[in-house]
Amino acid sequence: MSTPGQDSKAPSVAELQKFVREKSKLEFHLINGERMTGTLRWFDEHSFSISQEADGVVTLLRTAVISYRVSG
Repeated sequence: MSTPGQDSKAPSVAELQKFVREKSKLEFHLINGERMTGTLRWFDEHSFSISQEADGVVTLLRTAVISYRVSG
């Protein structure tokens, strides 16, 4: 059940907090067809910040992200 004002399609805050805590490596699928892989550093209602091995820190707008998954 969703609460008023909560986007039911948005990722769970608890899930994202777990990814930050555990320094999980995630693969983000973007609307332009690109895929970016990195460790989730922080997130807010508008963006994700990931740390990539080669490219350093990148901030992704949530509107540019189609999906994400744990990268194995």
